[in-house]
Amino acid sequence: MKVVNVVLSILILLLAIASAVFSYFLFDKRSQLVEGWKKMATTINQSATEMDKGSGTKVGGELTVAALSHENYADLDAKLAKLTTQSRQLIKQRDELAETLRSIGTVAEMNNVGSSDAFKNMATYSTSKDDVVQGVGALIDRRNKIVQSVVEAVRRNLQLTIDANKLRAADQAALNQFSQRLTQFGNERRDFENTLNEIVRQAGGSSLNFSGNNFKGALDQARQAVNGLKGKLDEANRTIGARNQEIQRQKNELNGKNNEIATLKKSLDDKIYQLDGLRGALGLDKNDVLPMPWKPGSPEARKRIVGHVADVSSKYGYIAIDLGTESTVQQELGNKVGEINVNLTPGLEMVVSRGDLAVPTSDFVTKVKLTKVDKNCSIAEPIGEQKDTVQVGDKVWFDIN
Repeated sequence: MKVVNVVLSILILLLAIASAVFSYFLFDKRSQLVEGWKKMATTINQSATEMDKGSGTKVGGELTVAALSHENYADLDAKLAKLTTQSRQLIKQRDELAETLRSIGTVAEMNNVGSSDAFKNMATYSTSKDDVVQGVGALIDRRNKIVQSVVEAVRRNLQLTIDANKLRAADQAALNQFSQRLTQFGNERRDFENTLNEIVRQAGGSSLNFSGNNFKGALDQARQAVNGLKGKLDEANRTIGARNQEIQRQKNELNGKNNEIATLKKSLDDKIYQLDGLRGALGLDKNDVLPMPWKPGSPEARKRIVGHVADVSSKYGYIAIDLGTESTVQQELGNKVGEINVNLTPGLEMVVSRGDLAVPTSDFVTKVKLTKVDKNCSIAEPIGEQKDTVQVGDKVWFDIN
């Protein structure tokens, strides 16, 4: 019995020792578990706090280390559910941002837009994101260049100043201003083309075609038509200039003639005055026609002279006539009588007849030509047909009707 008690005592002692050892190890494990729980709570709090940054959430403030303590184990499921919800929201936001970035890349007409997974994957999202940023930057750069080119073109060609920043911002007032000026330019262009076409038609050219790449050719065609018209205008101006010179010359000549007429009129007035004096001297009334004195050697004077054959030389074939350089005829001038010289000269032809000149029975003898004319006598020789022999006393006269 004693042995049994000893054995039992030893067993109890061993169990007590084992219990003490296991209690020590259990306490140590509990301490490790509590410390690990605390670390886990700290990590959860830090994660929630990090996810709260810029997210508009305050989960980190609710999932404090104390709130996640093992002492609050009963509330742990409800509190940890908030972390799960926050994580899901962040994942959803990430996915939406990934799709948004991918859509932006597509809109920016990028050729290397990554897949949705490339924007979600931690290893590839940064590269995909940088590609989109570069693509958007290139798009903005192209837009800025286009806007700047438009601004410069509008300023240079449309004489309109547009704020590039407003154009980039699609400012409606700036767009309306640009649209109105462009419409005005279009109207002006059409008016210009219509006017130029009308000018070319007036210049005799054919209709102009300004469409496509024909604008310069149409302008050259218009320039040629206008140059042709200008050439005609220059020729017309030269003709007009010559005509003006001729008109001026004729005006000068007319002025000279007018001056000459004025001089002649004055001379005429003087002559009229002299003629009136002559009328008085001739015993004529003022309204009587003043007889015109015959000019020496005029037909009026010669037709009234009658001479006679003074000698005939049958040997030498000439006749002598009693007319010479001093032979005259009388002309009645009012109450005066004028002596008009008949102005006999060699070469004159006269008629020789016999009988009375006043009756039709006067006989034609021949014609003679004066060869020598002296003061009171002339020598003549027969010419042409001779009806009879010239005799002394035959009449000699001029046949003037």
